[in-house]
Amino acid sequence: MWNRQQVKEQAKLIMKRNYWKMFVVTLLTGILTGGKTTIIERAQDFASNNLSYDAQPIFYSSNFQYIFYSFISVASILGILYTIFIGNVIVVGKNGYFIKNNNENPELSEIFKGFKGNYLNVVKILFLMDLVTFNKKGYRHL
Repeated sequence: MWNRQQVKEQAKLIMKRNYWKMFVVTLLTGILTGGKTTIIERAQDFASNNLSYDAQPIFYSSNFQYIFYSFISVASILGILYTIFIGNVIVVGKNGYFIKNNNENPELSEIFKGFKGNYLNVVKILFLMDLVTFNKKGYRHL
């Protein structure tokens, strides 16, 4: 079993070896994923933006409001699709980069490995994982 000091020393060695590469990987994945890593947050945003608590339905409101809500709905759906097909795959690549970083010096292209070979499997597994998490955790908050 490792103690705190051993873990800290190992982390210092890894950080000295690859600090700037690790920084770039974190920054790049943060930009490419929009800082959101799960469908739950996207679905919650979508639901909260589309629930109207007004006494009047959206169709009786002004044209500007209708266009605005339509734009928000389309943008939310596109965000969810982006998270499913691109964002989650990049997060898998980032996690793979940091796992490999323990023992070797991986390339920056490691964050895009999920798009090669088993792309649909990665998408399917992460979608199912997010769906299960949404059912157990996120549904209450909608």
